[in-house]
Amino acid sequence: EKETLQAEKETLQATWQAEKEALQAEKEALQARVAALEAGEEGGRRQRRRVGAAPHDAPPSVEAVRRMGVAAAAAVLRVPAPAAPIAEAVCRRLAVLCVEEGNRQPAADAGGLEAVVAAMRAHPQATGVQEYGCTALANMCCGDDAAGLARRQRAVQAGVVGAVATAMQAHPQSQLVQSFGQQAHDLLQRV
Repeated sequence: EKETLQAEKETLQATWQAEKEALQAEKEALQARVAALEAGEEGGRRQRRRVGAAPHDAPPSVEAVRRMGVAAAAAVLRVPAPAAPIAEAVCRRLAVLCVEEGNRQPAADAGGLEAVVAAMRAHPQATGVQEYGCTALANMCCGDDAAGLARRQRAVQAGVVGAVATAMQAHPQSQLVQSFGQQAHDLLQRV
């Protein structure tokens, strides 16, 4: 009977040892999986990568817009209809950034032309949005190289001509709308 008990004890210990080793292997596999997820390795959970605000995010402040680059600014306008003061600040920021030739193509690549047109359409009575929208569009459309021509063609497709014409008709008293609207119109005649 003592030998039977000893055999059962050894069998149980072997079973427990096998279970312990299996659990240890499972623990190590899970730890490796967690490490892969945290590191973002292939097969791990992919984190959302974005530029600018998502539809559920609070809109940025005017001060935050003043520090944005072209891609982030364009992304703010792509969120459904930001309030007029934010749309104006973003259009102003794009207008300032796109004075520099090196920012024009990145702005267009980020959807800046389409975003500014959408903002102008969303706020047709907001003089500031129309002023800085026309300015941003005119600045983005500048350039005599192949990229400039491509931006102008994209601008025509985005509805810039109509947006500028509407702004000029609705805001005849605004010197910025009139001058930059005319500049954008003239640039787009060369497409």
